[in-house]
Amino acid sequence: MTTNKTSNDQSINKNERTRLFYDPNSLSSFNGFRIVHTYFDLKVDFDSNILDGYVQLDVKPLDNQSCDCSSTITTENKEIPNNHGNKLVLDSRHLNIKKVVFISNTNEILLTFQVDTERESLIINMTDISKDSLISIRIYYSTSDTKCTALQWLTKEQTADKQHPYMFSQCQAIHARSLYPCQDTPGVKSTYSAKITCPKPLTVLMSGLQTNYDEQTNTFYFEQQQAVASYLIAIAVGHLVSYDLSSRIRVWTEPSMIKQCQYEFEESEKFLTEAEQLLGEYKWKRYDFLVLPPSFPYGGMENPCMNFLTPTLLAGDRSLTSTIVHEMTHSWTGNLVTNENWEHFWLNEGFTSFIEAKLVGNLDKTNGKEIRRFHAAQQWQDLKTTVATWGAEHPYTCLVYRLNNVDPDDAYSSVQYYKGAALLWHLEQNIIDSESKFDEFLRSYIIKFGETILNTDDFIKYFESYFPQAPSVDWQSWLYTPGMPPVTHNFSTKLEENCHQLANQQSPITKEQMNSLNAKQVAYLLNLLLSNDQSKITYDYIKQIDINCDMSKYSNCEIRFRWYQLCIRVKYEKVLDDIFKFLEIIGRMKFVKPLYVEFKSSWPEMLPRVKTFFEEHKKYMNPITVKQIEIRLNN
Repeated sequence: MTTNKTSNDQSINKNERTRLFYDPNSLSSFNGFRIVHTYFDLKVDFDSNILDGYVQLDVKPLDNQSCDCSSTITTENKEIPNNHGNKLVLDSRHLNIKKVVFISNTNEILLTFQVDTERESLIINMTDISKDSLISIRIYYSTSDTKCTALQWLTKEQTADKQHPYMFSQCQAIHARSLYPCQDTPGVKSTYSAKITCPKPLTVLMSGLQTNYDEQTNTFYFEQQQAVASYLIAIAVGHLVSYDLSSRIRVWTEPSMIKQCQYEFEESEKFLTEAEQLLGEYKWKRYDFLVLPPSFPYGGMENPCMNFLTPTLLAGDRSLTSTIVHEMTHSWTGNLVTNENWEHFWLNEGFTSFIEAKLVGNLDKTNGKEIRRFHAAQQWQDLKTTVATWGAEHPYTCLVYRLNNVDPDDAYSSVQYYKGAALLWHLEQNIIDSESKFDEFLRSYIIKFGETILNTDDFIKYFESYFPQAPSVDWQSWLYTPGMPPVTHNFSTKLEENCHQLANQQSPITKEQMNSLNAKQVAYLLNLLLSNDQSKITYDYIKQIDINCDMSKYSNCEIRFRWYQLCIRVKYEKVLDDIFKFLEIIGRMKFVKPLYVEFKSSWPEMLPRVKTFFEEHKKYMNPITVKQIEIRLNN
């Protein structure tokens, strides 16, 4: 496997954002036309579960003078121009396209178009349009009520307060095309603005700054002045309240959860200040976040100015706030510095996970180095579990892999997070051997590539130019070889050693031993039990741990889902009802996917009940989650 070759780093033009690139997951004509601004005028219809209105795209035609054409964009030795001649091709999935017009001054000129359902494309004929420096195309459309994978519509009964309906989006990786016709690739960034009307008394939030509000029509206005990729367009509508955690941080959620959120995330300003000290100025003005209903499929989503978070973080002891640190870090690595396509996803998530551990350590002024190492050890253990699940030879355990004819969601795992973090740890600790010098490199990297896109070759070239005297790196083994990394890191700390001792002892863990651990250690210990010698993980062993430690007392979902995996593995039926209740309430894929997989592999006699349960409850789940569980149950 080879990366796409690009020209040297001097070719990057932040103002034009018109570098040619390759993306196997988009058929849009991004190398012929480039969207530079997006405007939404939409109404939220809870009766029909659709968004209806129009999107206006300001499009810049590209030519040899306005873009970086010095590199060959190739895949499997075939040139991929993605310019489509005089046709503007947009990614479009299950959208009801009503009409397309060219905006000339104040006039609307109808354009002919074709919807290619099989290729998920909207093809607009641009033959008769003058290729000025900027072209405005307005598309009147509505989303699908049943096939829009970007939106989840909740009845009032599915919300925490059960008073009003709710809707939220999840566009990463390639679901924005079901929200609006777009160039659905991380390689295209545009500013955006929006006018969204919804029923009273609901509130609209978006991944931009609110600029105005019309109380009479309950219309909300937004603007995002930083250019963002389509996967970072986000919207949520619900009965929401907020609490200011600082002058630039506000938490939003349903009324019944606001006090929990206020307590759990009280230290968010301290996190953001620490991140700025390491990474430089925070460019997005506000860092607000929304704690969503439990069906949200991820731990968090780094939507600019309005991160989305899972309520599973509300552990009551602030033990899971590292997820906030992770999403916050994306404000630099991911949102400002963005992977060119999803084959290079590790540039978003590997950097963010590496910096997350660093920041978690920096926040502890007395024991920071040990905290950082233990956090990195947790990531390493999760990586081992994921590689074992895929299989050590599976191509998706490579850090960079091909996505031709593959939905990025199907390849998604913690590999790009934690194998990427392990590579950066290797560069810092073994190659450069200086944390302070590597911190300087991180800041330089963000300045260099901020507001642009890059691929793995760009990173390698910049690293090698920044550290010209550094020892050579085995990039082939790290990036393109499946399995665990070629270098095994030793993250040994007292926190980790205590967990290993308990995992390796032959007798079941006692109440006193379990109570001596903090919540992160308990989760790490259970992870060790899942991956260590399985001969001692018997029904009696798990039953005795439950008797000794009363595992039902833990509300922390990171602990519960690992404990439930162990119980399924040994067919410990006492907790079966608790497991199904957990699967009914929680929609986070990190937790539910492993449980369904564990049932299939370890408790096949229970599979008919599991499948029946899933069929009955999938209508309440996020469509992204449903697809991934169906793949695992049916293959």
